[in-house]
Amino acid sequence: MKIRTGVALLLAIALSACGGGGDASPTPEPPPGPKPPPETGLYVSPQYDSTQIALHLDIPYSKRPNEGGVQYSSSLTKSVEIGTAELTLELDVAVPPNATASTPQPAIVWIHGGGFVGGSKEERRDDAMSYARAGYVAATINYRLTPDNQANPAIRVRAIQQATDDAMNAIRFLRANAATYHIDPNRIATIGTSAGGGISLINAIEADTLLGTVSDYPGVSAHVQAAIATGATLGESGIDTNSLFHFDASDSPVLLFHAKETDSVTGATWSGNVLPTQKAIVDAGGRCTVVAQGDMTHTVDLSLGGRWWPQLKPFLWEQLRLGAM
Repeated sequence: MKIRTGVALLLAIALSACGGGGDASPTPEPPPGPKPPPETGLYVSPQYDSTQIALHLDIPYSKRPNEGGVQYSSSLTKSVEIGTAELTLELDVAVPPNATASTPQPAIVWIHGGGFVGGSKEERRDDAMSYARAGYVAATINYRLTPDNQANPAIRVRAIQQATDDAMNAIRFLRANAATYHIDPNRIATIGTSAGGGISLINAIEADTLLGTVSDYPGVSAHVQAAIATGATLGESGIDTNSLFHFDASDSPVLLFHAKETDSVTGATWSGNVLPTQKAIVDAGGRCTVVAQGDMTHTVDLSLGGRWWPQLKPFLWEQLRLGAM
């Protein structure tokens, strides 16, 4: 795989052609594009009441050493986990009634934010439920959190690696246990906010290959069919991301929401961070679609049916091949 770097803006190439005389052969019609999603129905609008969703809560998916005894897996369990030798990482899964042994369904994996220092899977439960009510199996995950992770670049990189390692193992767990939760293992998407958005992006680029990570499920991939993020890019001040990311054409397609021009929390900019992230992915043969949020915003509502659903819907419809189901 080849490392792609650079901060130049994307260049648009306009192609044009002139017609000949009357004897010229007619230009063939281009093949039809993907069929657009319907306005209502399975996967695009609520189909079920919350009472119809089967909830599987606090499922252990991995165990990891608690480095220095200072880490924890959730803001809600911080007080009891600090000082322990090992952390048990957990996830929740919401299974709608259309997901059965004979009809496995696409899965959405929600990854919370919090600067790799806070947050919990419970924060994204309502978002996950919005997808489960439309027919997706939806999961929310915890991952290792590290206090004072911005103290120096080495600590920051390690915190990001460990959090992403955990998210990868959560995806592998869901894929390895697809039959239990009636998941189609070939139709999985991640949605992350803030730090979770960064994890979603990193997994899109380095699933199974990120330095400093170990699979709990040998032979099971963390690669997903679609990666969505808000409030994050693949560049961070003070960190050499070139040593972390290797871009190629097999990377997961990305839908990247970000403030234009400046993120109110991270300070990342559209021209300095978003477009270089898109360029690195596209130059390597991958796909990255960017969506501009308002200036000085950080994250936006990515729930099904929410303000940004018109941008989310066609991306998921195409990448998860929902029209074929």
